[in-house]
Amino acid sequence: MAFEVVTIADGIYHLQSGANSGLIVRDGRGILIDTGLDDDAGRRIKKALDSLKVTLDAVILTHGHADHFGGTAYLRRNLPAFTVYAPAIEAAFIANPMLEGYMLSAGAAPFDQLQSKFTRAPGCVVDRELALGSQTISGIALDIIGLAGHSPNQIGVQIGSVLFSADAFLPIATLQKYPVPFTTHIGQALEVLHQLEGRTGIIFAPGHGVHLPDAQETIKANIKTLHAVIDATQGAIRTAPQHEGEITHVVCRALGDSLPSAVGYYLARATIQASLVYLYEQGRATILNDGRMAWTASSL
Repeated sequence: MAFEVVTIADGIYHLQSGANSGLIVRDGRGILIDTGLDDDAGRRIKKALDSLKVTLDAVILTHGHADHFGGTAYLRRNLPAFTVYAPAIEAAFIANPMLEGYMLSAGAAPFDQLQSKFTRAPGCVVDRELALGSQTISGIALDIIGLAGHSPNQIGVQIGSVLFSADAFLPIATLQKYPVPFTTHIGQALEVLHQLEGRTGIIFAPGHGVHLPDAQETIKANIKTLHAVIDATQGAIRTAPQHEGEITHVVCRALGDSLPSAVGYYLARATIQASLVYLYEQGRATILNDGRMAWTASSL
């Protein structure tokens, strides 16, 4: 995957690759936002820092998915000491990356296909947990924005008119390839998307894809995709009770997700479980505890 350092504003950079990073520089010292998937990502980031003659002071990790913190271990081995920040809950996944596999495996020890570099990056000690709101890090004033939904306590980082928006929304091409995007709480994800939809004058620097001076089309596509998952889930339980495995199969088939791998299946299953919970919380789905935990549509 190509790696490009894109200047968004004075001293603000979007490091675009398979999984993006952000870089904020003041007086030769920098704050990095996310570190990519692995050592290769860390190596590219180090090369960019060297090229810009930046000393890294801090790393902010937006959430605990491998493709957003996996390069941190390389940077810690190859750069002078810096401080790592992350929000609560996400910090636990970052420090204990085996938790991702346990989560996908419904709490059981994950089998080998759920322990690849895409789901289990090297662990990283988080030095300080981040709260939402205005923060000053390394002398730079930032706003930490809550973007929960894609993961339990994901954050974004805003400086001026630039918002590093992590995985609050995905590129349209990604949605077309993966029509059941990983989401832990669909209600929160939709709320965040509607909040972002209402923001004007913002340059969005997402965790995947290019930066967007106008993200309205992409945000609307993400909202539409999540509603398609909800509607397909409702359809799967409308005529008869179904257990979760069958619901996952029916929804993914309806939306054109072929589930080509075990990881893909478990990621989609989590999203569909989130969709079932969303319907349950709205009174549109009911659980039948008949020994197989079947779900059915509620009679409204």
